[in-house]
Amino acid sequence: MPQILSCRYFPPHQAMKRLVGQLVLENADYVVDSICRQLRHLDVNHHVPNVLASTLSYIGVAHKILPLLEEPMRRVSIELEILGRHQHPDLTIPFLKAVEEIVKASKREASLLPLQAESFSTDVRSTISNAKETTEDQWEVILFKLNDSRRYRRTVGSIAGSCITAAIPLLASSKQEICLASLDIIESGVLAISKVEAAFKGEREIKEAIEEALESLSLYHLKDTLDATEEGADENRLLPTANKIWPFLVTCIQNRNPVAVRRCLNVISNVVQICGGDFFTRRFHTDGTHFWKLLTTSPFRKLSNFKDEKTPLQLPYRSSSVNSEDSMAETSYLKVQIAVLNMVADLCSNKKSSTALELVLKKLCGLVVGIACSSVGGLREPSLNALHGLASIDPDLVWLLLADIYYSVKKKDAMPPPPRPDLPDISEIIPPPSSPKEYLYVQYGGQSYGFDIDFVSVEFVFTKIDSQYQMYS
Repeated sequence: MPQILSCRYFPPHQAMKRLVGQLVLENADYVVDSICRQLRHLDVNHHVPNVLASTLSYIGVAHKILPLLEEPMRRVSIELEILGRHQHPDLTIPFLKAVEEIVKASKREASLLPLQAESFSTDVRSTISNAKETTEDQWEVILFKLNDSRRYRRTVGSIAGSCITAAIPLLASSKQEICLASLDIIESGVLAISKVEAAFKGEREIKEAIEEALESLSLYHLKDTLDATEEGADENRLLPTANKIWPFLVTCIQNRNPVAVRRCLNVISNVVQICGGDFFTRRFHTDGTHFWKLLTTSPFRKLSNFKDEKTPLQLPYRSSSVNSEDSMAETSYLKVQIAVLNMVADLCSNKKSSTALELVLKKLCGLVVGIACSSVGGLREPSLNALHGLASIDPDLVWLLLADIYYSVKKKDAMPPPPRPDLPDISEIIPPPSSPKEYLYVQYGGQSYGFDIDFVSVEFVFTKIDSQYQMYS
């Protein structure tokens, strides 16, 4: 009763949420154990997945009981495997919602780990600077804190990894709600693991500093205690995780649901920026066809190329409403192309991720230049942003492709004179093509459909790029 009265100034639902959260925290072991028991008997306790998801979402204390969620996460993972989804197909979404709440808690805790490691490092270095005055008991306290933080970091990383593993196969789902929930889990999980790895690097530096200090003080028995908890292979999680999810992300962008495709492209952009572009250079070269296919046809032209694609294999227990004759609506496809161009702009503008596109740069520049110089006004700004990003990697290439179009469609009497007498005329440097297929952007990017050259667009885009890089001046 006193607890309820203390909440009298809060709205009723806020007061109840606060009270329930406190009760769950005080009885966390009992609550989690009860949920785990019921998860083992879903045929009897069909409501448990919804209860788990609602509880974690409603009370907002999942991050405070995160270590206790390892066991229910194992049960949830089993139910999200093929057999579990076949036995309880109506529980897939409730289970995914529960995983979403768990991975959110992991991300929240993981985001604090690097700062905590840095703070601990500062305290340890202060202690080391006064090592001679530090007692053995104080060193034991430091070692206890270090081992405790390492255990917790591993727990956070393990739970985030389990969430990702459970969601990966569902990226290929044709159901929008399942696909979007899986993408949210993947994005949050990858970010959590990146923070866990950042904390690990900080802890490793602390450990090395402590080892040196203990050796200098001849406290070898404490050093042996530190060595007894060696790091396992699980400390290297980020890139192996990226390797697992990549094929499913590529499958996801082939989904005919435009909302899922756009969200997937955004997740890919974030994942590549988190993991670094070097890891994805070869992957974009190998699988880039699936991405660039989205840019080769105007959204206002009937997409007939899907008719030639093979229908994906459907397992007996799966139902599919996908029709090979279906195509996206014009506005939906336009939004998908904007999402691809935004992904390109984001990856190129970030030095950490720009290397991902090194091997496909010419192809990509050709495609984007063709779109930017077309009459599709809705793609002009996104394609210009993508060109600015691509130009930050290779400005000469972008300018040359644009100049090849600009000076070939511009009237000869309007051609600018060479900036210096010793330079040849622009028509000698870039001879006009004899046919549209001989434009450099077509030779580099390949044939596109429905993106006809529009002089107003050409002039606008070329002026923007030329004013920034001024190649022929």
